[in-house]
Amino acid sequence: MASELRVNTLKDAAGNNSVALSTVAPGTPKGFCHFNQTTPAIVNSLNASSLTDTAAGHGAVNWTSAMSNANYTCTTGNQTVAATAAYAVVLNDDFAYVTRTASAWSFNSYYINGSGNSAFDSSSAICTAMGDLA
Repeated sequence: MASELRVNTLKDAAGNNSVALSTVAPGTPKGFCHFNQTTPAIVNSLNASSLTDTAAGHGAVNWTSAMSNANYTCTTGNQTVAATAAYAVVLNDDFAYVTRTASAWSFNSYYINGSGNSAFDSSSAICTAMGDLA
């Protein structure tokens, strides 16, 4: 049997430090994905159904439950393979690959060096989606 808990305000056990639920719900992640782009495979996730691999360093995380629109944010991270290089996972703004939508967050994985950027498949990358679900 399903049950429902309806509250307007959350407080700690002592009855202090209250916060309105209207502040908590919009500020919580609506999805995350830890993925291996070389396989490609999802290692761990919440609200991520699959990966789309479009090219080396390019792909998309497909959300199980769509966001309300394409104007959400993703915090990203990538494994550092060498101490002398920087690595980044960024929003894919290259429309030749996958365009970000309410149901998929597209990304580029880059190895950043002094002579330019090179796309590569990361063995350990993450993203956390913040926004409203549809």
